[in-house]
Amino acid sequence: MSGISRIKGAIRYLRRGDLAGFWRRLKQYLKQGHAPVYGEKIRTGAGALWCIMTTPHTLFIARSIAKRLSHHGIDCDITTASPAEFNHDFYIVLCAQMFTQLPPGNRRIILQLEQSVSSRWFDDKYLTRLKQSVAVFDYSLRNIEFLHQKHISYPHVFYLPIGQGDSAPTATDKNAKQYDFLFYGDNRSSPRRQHMLAVLQAKYKVKIVDNLFDQDMSDLIRRARIVVNIHYYEGALLETPRIQECLSLGVPVLSESASDQDDYPELAGAVRYFTENSTDDLLLQAGQMLEELEQHERHVRRAVQKSQQRFSFMLDRALVALNLLPLDVMNTHAPYLAENSEIVALSLPETIIRRRQLLTGMPQDTVIFDGVRYQPGWLGCGLSFKLLARHALQQGKHRLTIMEDDAVLPDGFDNRYRIIRSYLDSRDEQWDMFSGVMAEIDPRARILSVEEFEGETFITLDRTMSMVFNIYNKRALEVLAAWNPHDGMSTGIRSTFICKIRMISEWLQRFPSLPDITRSWTPPYGAFTTAIIRK
Repeated sequence: MSGISRIKGAIRYLRRGDLAGFWRRLKQYLKQGHAPVYGEKIRTGAGALWCIMTTPHTLFIARSIAKRLSHHGIDCDITTASPAEFNHDFYIVLCAQMFTQLPPGNRRIILQLEQSVSSRWFDDKYLTRLKQSVAVFDYSLRNIEFLHQKHISYPHVFYLPIGQGDSAPTATDKNAKQYDFLFYGDNRSSPRRQHMLAVLQAKYKVKIVDNLFDQDMSDLIRRARIVVNIHYYEGALLETPRIQECLSLGVPVLSESASDQDDYPELAGAVRYFTENSTDDLLLQAGQMLEELEQHERHVRRAVQKSQQRFSFMLDRALVALNLLPLDVMNTHAPYLAENSEIVALSLPETIIRRRQLLTGMPQDTVIFDGVRYQPGWLGCGLSFKLLARHALQQGKHRLTIMEDDAVLPDGFDNRYRIIRSYLDSRDEQWDMFSGVMAEIDPRARILSVEEFEGETFITLDRTMSMVFNIYNKRALEVLAAWNPHDGMSTGIRSTFICKIRMISEWLQRFPSLPDITRSWTPPYGAFTTAIIRK
């Protein structure tokens, strides 16, 4: 973002009297000003040296990050103690509240791993550390929502679901299994854990350990058929760092249910849930899981692979947005999608209010894509559409619906969407993009036809604007997939990516001119105004 653009943005904050917002944005710009220095060292091959500070409990996560950094040619040291001097180029700090000394704020990212359902660690000192860092990574959407309430929010925060650095779990020797279940963690100070484990021990062979780390812990996990995960306190979030470590070693997990478990669809099959606080369901699910153990073990490999894809994409996404990795990392990246679907919702998970609104109103079978972040924002938006279009074509799809997370769908959406698809099918591919809502009409737009179909009015135009809810046919997908983000960057163009869509019709084959009636007739506006660019 240019200095002029930043000044204009600051004036907008001041005009509406939002001094708090002004200071938050100013601080973020100051932090971003430091990051490109380190990113440039990486881009020029100068050999930036990073350091990950971690506790022994989170070594698995530190190593996963280091493996991903190594993929990009970044050397990285891992330490479980504060260095005597902070001589590395950049730092990622896990469990920052456990260290007395931290590297300078302009050279550190904090990966926040505490659960916001407990205020144990979220004191003023810890929150200040988060605010003074270049950025905060967090593994949980619930935590991001909590931090937002503490005025630590987008663009300072990045969502980073935990995953593995490797794409396949370690093979396990079935003959080496010594325990039905393994529990590791603090059980002595948690009465609820003690009670549930006692019930499980009465029926099965259960190993319980605490304060065991690194290779010793990994070896013990491999000797268990199943790892059981029990919350320290009622209402806790899903302990994905622990779960991912177990899956990476080829061991499935029986976990107490959590309110946020649906945020991790990649764990399906590899993790089985029992009802929170229910010892009866604990025993029921434990018995069934042992009987179906081979089936769960088969799901582990898929879960590890999907988790690794998600983790890699989201870590790269954050580092590119911070200018710590070059833009081309995302330009060539495969987008992470939990499942294949004909409807994709584009959303930034860090804009948590919009994400919550999306989750309450999106169509059935919609898959969410965590969009690319970059400055200026239109580049991130453009790359998001490019990655989705390219992925759809690679999957052999000739049609894709993309909705943004601020789309407001009308009553009876399912039936109207069915009618729209039927109409598009009847057009025999003589269309390129269906526009669900149009922000404005270009004065040069020409109406080519108006048709009635099953009670809906379909208006065909030679151009349109807006990407709030569109259906893209193959030719439009090809245009999006071929877009080069460096075109605008190299020439200093500051037009929005939406202009690219407005130009699609100019790149497509034109029909003979029809009378220009746009000045005397305006199509109806609404949540689902229909428009089609026609070849």
